[in-house]
Amino acid sequence: MQNCAFRTARWRTRIIFHVFVVFLSVGIVAHAQTDQGTMTGTVTDILGAVVPGAKVTLTNIDTGLTLTRQTDSSGIFTFSPIKIGNYRILVSAPGFTQMKREGIHLDIQQRLQVNFALKPGATSEMVEVTSAAPLMQTEDASTGQVISAKTIDATPLNGRNWVFIAQLSAGIAPANGARGAGKGDFNANGQRAEQNNFILDGVDNNTNVVDFLNGASFVVRPPPDALAEFKVQTGAYSAEFGHSAGAVVNASIKSGTNDIHGDLWEYWRNDILDARDYFAKSVPKYRQNQFGATLGLPIFKNKLFFFGDVEANRIVFNSPSANYSVPSLLERQGNFSELLNPSLTGSAQPIHLYQPGSADPAQPLVCNGQENVFCPNQINAVAQHILNLYPLPNSGNGALFNNYAFQRKVTDNTFQWDTRLDWIISHKDQAFARFSYLNERSFYPSPLGPILDGGGYGSDGDIKNFGNNFALSETHDFSDSLINEFRFGYNYGHFSDTQPGANIDTASQVGLGGIPFAPLNGGLPATSISGISSFGAPQYYAANEYENVFQILDNVTKVINNHTLKAGLSFQHIRSYVLAPTAPRGAYNFNGKYTGLPGKSFTGSGVADFLANSQSSSSLSSLAGVDQERWNNGFYFQDDWKALPNLTFNLGLRYEFVQPFLERHDRQASFYPTSTLGPGSGSGVFVLPKSQSGFQLPQGFLNLLAKDNVQVAYDNDRRLVTAQHTNFAPRIGVSYRLNDRTVVRAGYGIFFGGNESTGGAPNLGFNFPFQFTSTFLSGDCSINNCPTNGITLENGFSSQIAEGLVNSVASPTIVGSQRHEKTPY
Repeated sequence: MQNCAFRTARWRTRIIFHVFVVFLSVGIVAHAQTDQGTMTGTVTDILGAVVPGAKVTLTNIDTGLTLTRQTDSSGIFTFSPIKIGNYRILVSAPGFTQMKREGIHLDIQQRLQVNFALKPGATSEMVEVTSAAPLMQTEDASTGQVISAKTIDATPLNGRNWVFIAQLSAGIAPANGARGAGKGDFNANGQRAEQNNFILDGVDNNTNVVDFLNGASFVVRPPPDALAEFKVQTGAYSAEFGHSAGAVVNASIKSGTNDIHGDLWEYWRNDILDARDYFAKSVPKYRQNQFGATLGLPIFKNKLFFFGDVEANRIVFNSPSANYSVPSLLERQGNFSELLNPSLTGSAQPIHLYQPGSADPAQPLVCNGQENVFCPNQINAVAQHILNLYPLPNSGNGALFNNYAFQRKVTDNTFQWDTRLDWIISHKDQAFARFSYLNERSFYPSPLGPILDGGGYGSDGDIKNFGNNFALSETHDFSDSLINEFRFGYNYGHFSDTQPGANIDTASQVGLGGIPFAPLNGGLPATSISGISSFGAPQYYAANEYENVFQILDNVTKVINNHTLKAGLSFQHIRSYVLAPTAPRGAYNFNGKYTGLPGKSFTGSGVADFLANSQSSSSLSSLAGVDQERWNNGFYFQDDWKALPNLTFNLGLRYEFVQPFLERHDRQASFYPTSTLGPGSGSGVFVLPKSQSGFQLPQGFLNLLAKDNVQVAYDNDRRLVTAQHTNFAPRIGVSYRLNDRTVVRAGYGIFFGGNESTGGAPNLGFNFPFQFTSTFLSGDCSINNCPTNGITLENGFSSQIAEGLVNSVASPTIVGSQRHEKTPY
């Protein structure tokens, strides 16, 4: 049986489709010139009287494409949409000399005005303008900055990342706290960095995984030599743009031309060229070789063109030397007599140890008359084996802290390429296809070795950033005033952080029992031991995320006198998968509680507790991913009205439908209140999809819900959240040319930001009972009674797993969401 959300989406799609058909039938249509532009102008005589019926011929210098138009009764001509590039215009009319203008360049998203004043004379005569001052943007109220290929190539860039150039635009500041700040993400007009819209050749190039694990808001980033140009628009932009409420970063890759063109490059950095800092002992190692090439050429002159680029970036560097604390040789034998020497511990007083679990000052830890020493039969063999896997101290002059210095050799290798084919089928049909590939692999060695690991989140093991982006476009001219363009886009990403030995059952190899093992879940539990550095794989590892995004756009342009009418549809299907469990191999904590005295300082040692197999607390998370999908659809209508030769209105209306996420296997739940909540009061509902009604929730969880007046319900709407259906976004702009040097612009608009990723919360797929963490705490200590949490190194979580881990959750965390979603704007 179809669910309500699907029927609603299907009904809405039909309505939008019929509205679009009506637009076509009455000639009020649209286009999406996201990576193209418009050229318009007025033809007059030298006295300023308009010249209707003049023939205007537009020629693309690079590809030879020729288009013709005739001026209307107001003397206005319009070419839209047309590719960015270099053009010439020839204007002729009976009784006037021909006039040709060379050296016209059209930028991305530009609405360029080119006016002509014809002189009386024979049509066999010609006036040629070969150079002129740069033409101002006088036809568009939007604000933004075009970055040309020359500017991109000439700007010094760290890592040759052209996204950083966008930060030079007005209203833009470097991102503060965003995960993508290191790759160029920025804040536009106070919006969050994730609210920017990255477009490549007119199709989506945005990261859609839940937490931007690839470290950027974009998926692929071609080398700067491959870009024709890009534009950063920060305000009052056209209704054809949706997706987010920040800036639009609109980039276009070069196309082939009738001339063969290309370049080669290598950028070289090496620490032998670096000066040593005054207080540094040496120059940090850093080696980088970034090299590549581009090539553009005609396959068939004036018909079929090829462009391609390839780049590799090889980086090797030493991270700053870090100090870790590892057990001394005596501690590995169970001898903690060094704790009695404050000069070795950095403590104000000697540290005394007591018999594990006794909590009795009358029972100090003594063996054969030696204080702070375990007898051999008191040492756990598994714990001792693990302590001996720690690297040996190599610094600190015998100190028990910061006694191991380690400098990691990090590698970061990137290989990427783009290829594009442009096909001029006829003067009425043009098409192109482009594919981009990115593969970046980094490796961070583990500070404690490949078995113990001990690395941190985001800087341990293998880090993968893999992306593809595909664009296909076909433009058809039904007439000189009616043009349709179809586009298809595909965006793929696979981003992951995996620990060393992710597919090896390391835990059982070192003697640890009851540690879950599965593909990508190898390694040791994250183990905190006071007194020495923690070992084990980082929490939230393995982090593994995918995205598959399909986009279909169809747009049309209709020119009626001084109106350029545009409308279009966009259907985008977003599917994303995330695996990011908190502690999938478990987390252990040894804090000196059992070899110390309750409430007394300078007693106890976490390392001694570890050797005694006495842990204070532990936790274990479920190992499950979240597989989500949704639709993000929209349509728009835009009228660029040239009311006067020096006055243009940009009037638009956009509608956006942002669908709530659906977990494809119905493994999600939600909580929402049904009355005002307060301390010890209120009521609510914990709701799951109807298909989960056969799943038996743990009785302990049901008891907690009943205690807090929370009912369990099942919903036929698998999304559990209803979408907002009133996302109408008007866009109004006015551009007034005072003179040849001054243009005044004003605008108003609403911009919805519904496509930003929500992260782990309030993502409903991260809800109990599908995602959870079980925590196992020890009890309070008293004289001769200091119990552990019952979990040992040999048995681990074996009994909890056998009984069903979900049943052991004492205080589950639940995620809530608005019942009726509101799209931010």
